Amino acid sequence: MTTAGALGSLGSDLAFSVSFGIATELLDATNEAHLSEEELISIVLALSVVLAAIPSSFRAVRRELEKVRNTEKGTGGAAAESSPSGLLEFVTLLVRMAQRISISICVQLLAANVRSRQPLRAVRIVSLLAVSIFFLFLESTSGVGQNNQAR
Repeated sequence: MTTAGALGSLGSDLAFSVSFGIATELLDATNEAHLSEEELISIVLALSVVLAAIPSSFRAVRRELEKVRNTEKGTGGAAAESSPSGLLEFVTLLVRMAQRISISICVQLLAANVRSRQPLRAVRIVSLLAVSIFFLFLESTSGVGQNNQAR
């Protein structure tokens, strides 16, 4: 296993472990604040959407800044994109980790909601399978409409 693969696996394990603890604390805080679980799920889902939009927004701003910088230098904006700094790579890694954690929290909150609301075990199982299929569908369609960088 390569170092990058090992670190990726560690990141996934870390995201799951941390998100489980956060989801439990959020559920406890929701009960103490007398909010419904549905409100909590909607807040965390909105946060997940915002976190998902950050990388593409950041790349667009960075491209525009580089075009301006290249125009000021007189290169006409056709220069190649500079390599990212270590700090930029670290921030990108943090945003990706936050995305993983927020999606995992959403899944766990939905699963907890299904378990607490459905009286029949068969209905709970089918509902949990539907939640997993829904998130797999979201993951598989998340790249639709984006340009492929590998071409």
